[in-house]
Formats: sequence, C-alpha cells, structure tokens
Amino acid sequence: MTDPSTAHAPAPDPISGLRHDLRTPVNHILGYAEMLLEDAEEPTHAERRRALRETVRAARDVLGLIKTALPASRDDIAPEEIGSLYDSLREPQGKILSTMRDLLTSDGGDAAFREDIQRIIKAAERLAKPDAAVTSTAAAAEVAKATEAGSTDRGAAHVLVVDDDEDNREVLRRRLERNGYQVGCAEDGSRALEMLTEQAYDLVLLDVMMPQLDGYQVLERMKGTPATRDIPVIMISALDDVSSVVRCIERGAEDYLPKPFDPILLRARISASLEKKRLRDQEVQHLERVAQIIEAAKRMEAGSYRPGTLADLGARDDELGQLARVFDGMAQQVRAREDQLRDRIRDLRSEIEAARTTPADAETAVNGGNLSTGEAFAERYEVVSLIGRGGMGSVYRARDRELLEDVAVKTLLPQLVADETVIERFKQEIRLARRISHRNVVRTHDFGQWGGVYYLTMEYVEGITVRALIDSRGQLGVPSTLAIGMQLAEALSVAHEQGVIHRDIKPQNLLLDPEGVLKVMDFGVARLAKRQSAITEVGLVVGTPAYMSPEQLLAETVDARSDLYATGVVLYECLTGRIPFEASSPVTLIAKLLHEEPTPPAEVNRDIPPALSSLLVRLLAKKPEDRVQSAADLMQRLREIA
Repeated sequence: MTDPSTAHAPAPDPISGLRHDLRTPVNHILGYAEMLLEDAEEPTHAERRRALRETVRAARDVLGLIKTALPASRDDIAPEEIGSLYDSLREPQGKILSTMRDLLTSDGGDAAFREDIQRIIKAAERLAKPDAAVTSTAAAAEVAKATEAGSTDRGAAHVLVVDDDEDNREVLRRRLERNGYQVGCAEDGSRALEMLTEQAYDLVLLDVMMPQLDGYQVLERMKGTPATRDIPVIMISALDDVSSVVRCIERGAEDYLPKPFDPILLRARISASLEKKRLRDQEVQHLERVAQIIEAAKRMEAGSYRPGTLADLGARDDELGQLARVFDGMAQQVRAREDQLRDRIRDLRSEIEAARTTPADAETAVNGGNLSTGEAFAERYEVVSLIGRGGMGSVYRARDRELLEDVAVKTLLPQLVADETVIERFKQEIRLARRISHRNVVRTHDFGQWGGVYYLTMEYVEGITVRALIDSRGQLGVPSTLAIGMQLAEALSVAHEQGVIHRDIKPQNLLLDPEGVLKVMDFGVARLAKRQSAITEVGLVVGTPAYMSPEQLLAETVDARSDLYATGVVLYECLTGRIPFEASSPVTLIAKLLHEEPTPPAEVNRDIPPALSSLLVRLLAKKPEDRVQSAADLMQRLREIA
C-alpha cells in the first residue's frame, strides 16, 4: 500500500538534489570529528585534537562554499557553475583527506577510533566531482533519455567484432565507435582467438556462421580458457531459431541478437554486458586481494610471514585495504611479541643452565615404597628412577615397553583413593584434563590400578621444576619471570576454556625443559585431594596453603581466578625469592593469607618494574572480583610489560 504522504511528492529539483548530495558527507565529517574531539581530552591526545580541529574547520569551509553557490532561492544552475563549485571544494577536501590519513598513520588508536577516521575519509572522498553530474533540468532529461536507450559511460571499453562479412564488420565498427567504444575487428574465428591473446578486450560480438571455426567453436574455446573465460560474448546472427539461441547460451554466451539488429537494443545489450563484466572484474580483483590476505594468514600461522608483505594492498582506501593494514599491524605486534618472548626465554635458559648442577631435581634409583627400580609395573612399564615425592604420592620415570618411550608414572597415596565414589569422580577429572592439548601442559595419558596401587601415566619431560630453579638461584630475573608467567598464563587460558581449574598451581607443579618451555603438571589431581580431606589435625590444608587463594582456604566456590591468585604467588616468589606471606606455623600463615596485605614486590626487589609489581599485588587481592579476571587478560598484561 502506498504511503499517502509521499504518493504525490514531487521529485527534488537539481539544485536541491545537488545540495543534498554535498551536504550529507559534510554532515558525516562534522559528526564523527566532533565526537572524536570530545573523546580526546587527555594530554596525550594533543596531536589528535589538532588534526580533528583542522578537519572541522575545513568541513565548515565546505559548508560555506555550498551555501554561497547553492542558496535555497535558486532553482537552476549552469554546468560551468557546478564545475566551479567542485573546483572550489578541492582545497578543503584535500585538507581533510591529508589530515585524516596522516592521523591514521601516526595515531593508530583502537579499532573504533580507526573506523571513525575511515568514515571521515570516505565522506570526504564523496565531495569529489562525479563523472557525470546532473547540471540542470534539461541535462537531467538528457540523462534519463540516454539511460532509457541503454547508454553508459563507456569511454575505455574495448570491443572485438568477429564476422567473416566485411560489410557487417564495418557497420558494427562505425556504430560502436560513434558510441565511444574502441573497436577491433577479426575476419574469422582463428584470428579472433589470436587477437584475444594479444590484447585485453571487454566484450566480444561474435557471428555464428563462419567458415573453418564457427561462432560455436570460438565460444567454446574462449570459455574453456582461463584468460578469456570471463569476457562476455554477445552472439549476432541471422539465425533466429530457438535451438541456435539455446545452443549459444548453453555454451556461455551472455546474450544473443538476431540480424538485422535494432541499434537501441544493441546499445542496451552492450551496456548491460559491460556492466556485468565490470562487476565481475571487481569481484575477481576482490577475490585476488582476499586470497592475498588468506595466504598471508597461512604464512603467519606457519611463522614465515614478513611484516610489510601486504603494503600495496594496505595502501588502498577500501575495506580490504583497512583489513590489510590491520593484519600487517597485528603481524608486526606478533613478531615483536615473539621476539620479546624469545629474548625472555633465552634469559630463562641461562638461569636453567646455571641451576643444572643443583641436585634438587635429580632422579634417584629407588627400592621400597610403591615401586622399585627395574620393576615391571602394570605388565607394561619398567621403572627407571624416582623423580620426586609429594603430598599426593610419588612420581617415577618409567619405560613404556609397548611404545618404546619414557613416561612419568605417578602413584597415589592410598587414602586419596579409598572410596569408589571418589575414584569415579577422579576418573571424570582425568577425562577433562585429557582434553587439554597444549605445549605448556603435561599431557595426561591414563589412569589405572595395579596390585592395589592407583596410578597415573603422563608425558615425561626431562627438566627442572620452578621450585628447584628458585631454590638454586635464590630469585630469578625479570625477563625469566615474565617468560614463566606468560607461558603459565597461556596454559591456564587453554585449560580454563575447557572448564578445567588446576587448584594447585605452585612451583613444584611447574616443569621447565632445557629450552625454557614451561609445562604445567597435575591438572585434574588437585580436586581429588580437596574432596578427600580439608584440614589436617595440625591445621594444614591438603595442598600447599601458601599458594592457595582465600576462597580456597575457606572451602568456598573456586574458579579460574583462584588459579590466577596462585600464579601471582609463584611469580612473586620468582622475583623476590620468598612467598608473599611467611609464618612460623600453618595457623599463623593462614591468618595472614586471609587478613593481611602483601608487601609490594618492588619494595623487596627494586629491579622489578612498577607495572609488574602492581600487577602481582592485584593478582593477590583477597576478593576474586578485584583480581585480573582471566588468564588471557593476564597473558596480555605480561606481554605489555617492558
């Protein structure tokens, strides 16, 4: 149903239409620039404010020029006056474009800021003189008439006419040249195919009936060749039967015109075919540029992308250009982060190498206890040595006789697995832990029982625990600590995404291989201890209270932020050589954990950057909501610390 309020609304006169077309982008420029100015009050944004103010002034100059040239009292305008108006707009338009592009280069800002600057640039670009402006009522009528006849701006279009009849070729050539096309002629199919390899054509007018290679054969070869496949073909023939038309369309012809053809219809068909070709060319170019970005992404994933590779594409002002610039910027940031982490891990490797002479993590031959050296365990594993003992059991290095590789076998204390219900719950925890596949997590393989002993098998990693490293070095350097923290945060981020909370992050559960790669151990094990026992007769929580969050000590709800609290304790100890809270008894220690604030680590070690010290204090907040809220956020914050 037609809206009665608009059913008889007159079409806008040319002056009103032109005024609307020019004022609309100026309104966009002023709107976005003034909003960005309101957001740029901080002293650090002085250059941003200067550029935006210049843009606002230039946009208001444009408004003044439009108002002078196109007052509301005018109802017509001469073409030369429109040309003069557009000429006068060039200077303020150029000022806006150069200022905003410079700002985009010098002040990246966040994604929202960059998008608003791009909107200003696009609006300013719309102030350029169009290819064909409607300059008066009479000119508008001419444009409408030409549109109805199928005319279009076609100055650079190249058309190839293929016909064995010379008169037919000449008539088509002259008619097409009158309409502004550049025309090539071929007297037969073979010559046409040659010319198509010598020069790029936008359209082919192809006769059907020709000796040797007829139009059908030429059409099939064109559509079967990648270089000519997308060139539109209009078949022109005296044959006007349906079967001939169908045969051409099935072979890929864009259109079919019977001879003698109507000149107006010819112009319309050519115009429509060229428009489709133009859109197809744009699509192909777009896909090629998309393919460039996809290839860059593949190289990024493979680690072989070089920042700057997309510079040509990034010079464009369209969305793909913006995407290329953002991608290249991200690539530079990733490269910088990789270089930064590599440098930090290099320092960490030096610390590890210096600690290798310390026997703290040395393996020892054992006899007695759960297992003995040389024992064939579970009819599959040969015990090689004891790796360590803890509150949950003992860990052994063993040889898997079936896979011929070393694994770690952890035997669990009997009291931890005394109840069948607990065992089933523990199996579920192990199933969750096995979902974590990451280079910074020790892979859990299996859970079983042999001779009354419950055990876990895990990936074996030769290295040193962070506990042993701290005990050997006293305290670690800032780069080494950051290398540990970033890898630990990444491992926790992956685990938390799978819904797995560790609950027992401490230096003893963090393993470093000789290359400085950190591995988190015992995912899925800590909850078992929590279910079996709370506080022992001497006041100790099962686990290590010094690394446990207040909510964990109080048996309240535990989530990912509890792991982040423990991470803060570990990093604090790495940097200072001591834990945040120390006491002579477990009860006193727990009281401090619940009620006292930690000493900022920068007051203990003045080499610690203030930003890192503040971050660790925040991780150690008593309330979970006051801490960093996710491991991914923590990882990003650690990356940003110089």
